[in-house]
Amino acid sequence: MVNNYKQALVILRSEPALRKTMQDQGIGSDATFQEWLLEERTYLRGLQKEPIRETLEMEYLQKLVNWTELE
Repeated sequence: MVNNYKQALVILRSEPALRKTMQDQGIGSDATFQEWLLEERTYLRGLQKEPIRETLEMEYLQKLVNWTELE
């Protein structure tokens, strides 16, 4: 519990630096991070299947590797 308290103090001391960086980067509020998280989640859920081209490229590469190991 003491370690958690110490970690919390370190985090709280770093908040002014975070706020300054947010301001420098044009990030208006903490809500922006939540928006980014939702966007990333939506993007990743949309990747339930790899694109066919990428799949074929990886299969081709694996076949080349297997072929060179046979020699």
